[in-house]
Amino acid sequence: MFGAVTLWWAVGFTMGLPLSPLSKGLIWLAFVVSAVTVPSAVVTTREGWEPVLLSPKRPTSGGVPMTGKSPRVSIHVPCHAEPPDLVIETLDRLAELDYDNYEVLVIDNNTTDPELWMPVKEHCRRLGDHFRFFHVDGLTGAKAGALNWALPHTDPEAVLVGVVDADYHVEPEWLRETVGHFDDTQVGFVQAPHAYRDYDDSLFKKSANWEYAVFFQTGMLTLNARGAGLTVGTMSLIRKRALVDAGGWAEWCLTEDSELSIRIHAIGYQSIYLTKPYGRGLVPDTFESYRRQRFRWTFGPIQEFRQHWRLYLPPVLGGTPNKLSWQQKLHHANHGLDVIGIGIRAVALVLGAIATVSMAVHGENVAMPFELWIASSAALVSSSAMRLLVYRRVVGASVAGSIAGVVAFAALSAVIVIASIRSTIGLSAAWHRTNKFRPASNWQRAVAATNTETTVAAACLALGVSLMAFTHASGVVTTFAIALLLQGATLLSAPVLSLIANRDLPGAGASSTEEHPTTSDVLAART
Repeated sequence: MFGAVTLWWAVGFTMGLPLSPLSKGLIWLAFVVSAVTVPSAVVTTREGWEPVLLSPKRPTSGGVPMTGKSPRVSIHVPCHAEPPDLVIETLDRLAELDYDNYEVLVIDNNTTDPELWMPVKEHCRRLGDHFRFFHVDGLTGAKAGALNWALPHTDPEAVLVGVVDADYHVEPEWLRETVGHFDDTQVGFVQAPHAYRDYDDSLFKKSANWEYAVFFQTGMLTLNARGAGLTVGTMSLIRKRALVDAGGWAEWCLTEDSELSIRIHAIGYQSIYLTKPYGRGLVPDTFESYRRQRFRWTFGPIQEFRQHWRLYLPPVLGGTPNKLSWQQKLHHANHGLDVIGIGIRAVALVLGAIATVSMAVHGENVAMPFELWIASSAALVSSSAMRLLVYRRVVGASVAGSIAGVVAFAALSAVIVIASIRSTIGLSAAWHRTNKFRPASNWQRAVAATNTETTVAAACLALGVSLMAFTHASGVVTTFAIALLLQGATLLSAPVLSLIANRDLPGAGASSTEEHPTTSDVLAART
């Protein structure tokens, strides 16, 4: 609301400015573009801050006791070119589940090297009848394709389908404490949060861990309270009937997990989000992998919106009939619209930069109004304070951990904008898995992984310095120059974090590598 009022005031202020047609036209265009994103930004801000200010309206903490016979659960573990020992550890944890009625299907898709999948197959044989292994070549659709392939191979008696990533260590009580939620026949899926392990020896991984935690301890609670929770790819437990009736997994979407939740809700099922972690996975070893992961998580929600926007419209406007509540429509739509807004706001920033250059070239000196100084300062201070409050009060991070999480998110800002724009204009993108083979230290590669961020940062810094040093403009131009300098400094967090991640790799500076020679980062699941 504060941002909307400030924008409205700025529009009135701009109307009376004695500017050239070019400068004023660019400013007006930037205002219009920014205004489009305000409603979505309001919803997103409410989603993130509500758990700080209010208590959740629906319980989300733990399990419920089962009534009657334990339902049959089929746990699907998709994997592609993974380190065998990593997958075997995951399977050993699943073998320790405190539950008596489950099976585990390991779907190894398109792994070309038998040395990677044969040990896993043999280990499944040793684990016994609970475990079945499938190696499938020529499978399309990446993770979603593997999960769809597994459905007809699932035990016909299975009532629930669980999804566990190949690097997750599951707690023994996972099924025992969660399947009871499905006594309510309207529950379509139960989701536990992402959680991580083995990050204490790496500043980069600790930073990423705090950054990950914010969404799962804020936004996901709000979505759950509105009945619009998401499946998030692992530690998911889904009613098989709901999964089949919804049409299975979307092989066209980079976020096949959250996309599924839309269709399950649209056919009338409800969902539950649990705040207790029932499994822990691995944080990516390199900033490059962390960056690619976030590209996928940003690109996918826009694909979801482009595919399902008619679900969110009333029938009189051509909407597709469905059983979504108005709150589910709002939050599922905003899941994509908010990401679209990130790219749009970046365009507005570029327009503002061009307008500032135009003002400087035309010698248009516009004093910065005191009201605008107050508004911008208040916005900066309040947003920073709220972000730190979220980390401290909700996530439970120390001051150092809070700062590390903020820096980690800042380092991702460029790739989030790139993914937003690419997906919004309909460009394609391949599904890349997060590489689990730990690479050797290579500072050249660490620097090269952030060439885009470094280049844009240099441009922002150069333009900001030029506006301040080589023009006679002041006021608004100087203010925007400061904003460009801050933006450049923000983008430089990416190469810094990339070098920190590289430093944290075991044997930093060594020339050898632990990565399997046939599984480079460019090896994608779409083969």
